Amino acid sequence: MDNRWGLDFFLLTVVLILLTVGVVMVYSSSHFIALKKFDTPHFFLLRQVVWSVIALGALLVLSRIDYHLFRRVARPLLVFGFLLLVLVLFSRPIKGAHRWISFKAFQFQPSEFFKFALAVYLAHSLAKRTGKLENWRYLLIPYAPILLLAFLLIMKEPDLGTFMTIAVMTFLGLFVVGARVKHLVLVTLPVVFLAAVFVFGLGYKKARVLDYARSFHDPSLGSYQVKQATLALGSGGLFGRGLGEGRQKMFYLPEPHTDFIFASIGEEGGLVGLLLLLFLFLVLIWRGWMVAARAPDLFGFLLGFVLTASIFVSVVLNLAVVTGLVPTTGIPLPFLSYGGSSLLMTAVSVGVLQNIAAQTRLFEAARPGKERRGRFA
Repeated sequence: MDNRWGLDFFLLTVVLILLTVGVVMVYSSSHFIALKKFDTPHFFLLRQVVWSVIALGALLVLSRIDYHLFRRVARPLLVFGFLLLVLVLFSRPIKGAHRWISFKAFQFQPSEFFKFALAVYLAHSLAKRTGKLENWRYLLIPYAPILLLAFLLIMKEPDLGTFMTIAVMTFLGLFVVGARVKHLVLVTLPVVFLAAVFVFGLGYKKARVLDYARSFHDPSLGSYQVKQATLALGSGGLFGRGLGEGRQKMFYLPEPHTDFIFASIGEEGGLVGLLLLLFLFLVLIWRGWMVAARAPDLFGFLLGFVLTASIFVSVVLNLAVVTGLVPTTGIPLPFLSYGGSSLLMTAVSVGVLQNIAAQTRLFEAARPGKERRGRFA
């Protein structure tokens, strides 16, 4: 499964398939919108192709960079990530949100970089605290202040979906390294309280939350986005309407090429297409955690685990939103949704996983019989 560059063919093949499906479905689900807004059906397609090429290049470059380098710059990366979260608040709002820093035609979402920076810092910090996290004080400092500051900055944008991803990713990292569940719950309660204040006290996405609650009694009272997504998924049937034949993208389903692309795929590819897509994501997550489990050191294990957890949580949250299991919030589907920031940073994460896998093979070749098969072996 390896080529002369030391790439993991298994992991690379899944990424290439997802990238290809993403390009095809972005075009299929966006050409009506692009034609109306930009007088060309290829507007989103061309940009997605460019970003896919950039993302693949970043993956290959990162696969050749020693992942231990990130441990040396873990703190500066986190600080830089926080600075970007502050800077974006002064940017020009797009659809009422301050989520993107724009340079002419180029847009970048700092919260996507922050997820990666936090994953690196978590791996670096937790690797030094093995065996200490049973004491709840080691959870409060520094992880609680980091999460609190991230919450305040990201919710100021606002972007609840990204913060949920960051929070769950952090808790999974803390749990796998030995933190007690009751301590994690204790740390979680203030975050839940603040989220409730934002929603019911300050009115952030209150209407969406109330729509979600009402949908339990009557699905017709749910949010417009979820109702349209449900229609798309249901009308796809077993084998779908066929590529390009979806109807909900004709200005019924909001964001059919971004946050709700899963519904577009379901309408045109049917249940069979969705199951194949879910299989690809399961293989991606499984392979990422396998790479982490075999890493030659604890930092490599934690870095691979948290980066894969970030992808896993993003996938789960996106599917939960599209299927109406959680209130509607913006969260892209990795490798598939239109947009450069998520695509690039997810590819960067996979590139780091590739380097961990390559260095594991070098370690096993140099020390036969000393393979690292478990989390801390």
